[in-house]
This record gives sequence, C-alpha cells and structure tokens, in this order.
Amino acid sequence: MEDSLLDLIFLSEKRKNVLLLLLEGPKDINTIKKTLKASATSVQPQIKMLKEKHLVVQDKDAYRLSEIGKIIAEKMKPLLDTLAVLEENTDYWADRDISKIPPFLLRRIGELGHCIIVEPQIEHMFEMIPEYVKNAEKAKRFEALISYFHPLFPSFYLGLAQKGTSVSLILPESILKRWVEDDYREQTRQFLKMENTRLLICKDCEKTPNIVAADNFMGISLFPKDAAFDRKYLISFEPGALAWGKELHDYYEQNSEQIKDIDSL
Repeated sequence: MEDSLLDLIFLSEKRKNVLLLLLEGPKDINTIKKTLKASATSVQPQIKMLKEKHLVVQDKDAYRLSEIGKIIAEKMKPLLDTLAVLEENTDYWADRDISKIPPFLLRRIGELGHCIIVEPQIEHMFEMIPEYVKNAEKAKRFEALISYFHPLFPSFYLGLAQKGTSVSLILPESILKRWVEDDYREQTRQFLKMENTRLLICKDCEKTPNIVAADNFMGISLFPKDAAFDRKYLISFEPGALAWGKELHDYYEQNSEQIKDIDSL
C-alpha cells in the first residue's frame, strides 16, 4: 500500500521543511541546503519523493511547489505554528482559562510565535514584574486591559504618560472603583487630564485576561482555571504577536466607554 500524503509529509522533518521553505517561493538546491543546514545527499532523496507525489515541481535548477503542494503547505503552516506555540508553554496553556479569548483569535494563536513566561519572584512578590516594567518603559504606545488591581499601577502608568508615552487603559468596573478611591484618586485625575492618555471602563470584562498591546511587545496574563490569580505573563516580541495582541485589546475596547471625569463616578 502506498504511503499517504500525511505520512509523506509528517514522517520526515526534511520533507516538511522543504515544503514550508518553498512556500516562500522557488529555491535552488544550494539555497535549500543552506537554509535547512543539510547536505545534498540528505535533501535530494526527499525532494525526489515530493516530486513523485506531485507536490514539488522542478524548473531547470529551481524547485517550486505545485498547485497541490501550495494548497497543502498553506494549510500546514498555521497548524505547525499553533503546535509550536502550545508546545513551548504547554503547562501554562493547559492550566489557563482561555474562554475570554474570542474564537477568531484562538484560531490564530499560532501568530504569537516564540513566547516567554515572566512572573514575580519571591523577593519581589509585592512589586511589579521587572521584565514587564523594563519593556513598558521602552514603549512609545502602550495600550492595556488591566484586569486586576496592583497598588503601584496608578502611579506607574501616570509615570509612563508623563515621560511622553501614549497610554490607553481599559479597566473593568470593579478595578476602576479601586483607582478612584482616596489613595489613588489624585493620580487618576492627573492621568485623565493629560493629552496622551485615555481611560476606559468595560462593564463586561470581569476575569478577562490582562492584555498588553504595546508597540514593542505583547503580553497576556490569563486567569488559572482553578487556582488563584498568579500574575504569570506570556510575553512575545514578534510582529505577528504584536498585531494579535492589538486585535485582542481592540476587541474589548469596542465594548468599553471612555471616562472623561472621575468626579461623576
């Protein structure tokens, strides 16, 4: 019995990688060898098998995807990207409530690319996460949905704005109530008076993930399914992740209302 196309593609890392490489456009054998860091003797038999199954076509010295090969490779990439994202931090994703991420973005979770986990260390448990602070302070545009309260947040985001960063924050109703309490009221009032700031209230954002959509990084902190909230962030710096995070932030912004004056709250 002949091998299926599924076996042909996924039982060989080289064949899979050849298809993904040719998805970028035609390549000669030297480019294929160099990109895949493989010898001609290890790559050419795999290309021959792909040609025999009509997935790859040879035009003189260049190889390209056939129409069938292009269909398959275009479907492969999102699946492989998704697997890579989930496998890199399997325990995190398995333990988190992802129900607040809209389906159209969950289907494209592979766009996050390489992510790292950052979390507060024991000796800094009551401080902000250093990696978060460092990247936020480098941002020129900082947009976020803040789904939990931290006593340093009002002064920190006011400080970002005072340095010239464009800062837009969405707060759930319960979190906004903390921001306008006596201890933080004046900082919140100063924040609202600035030209480069926006503060919005979302009335249907309880237990949503904490979302950061800055121009230099994307961050998301999902609530655990069973345990208490632990402030673990997934952070990515890849262009696809920045765009994905912006879409997630904008999804919640559509259901939010801008606040102009805290005295009316």
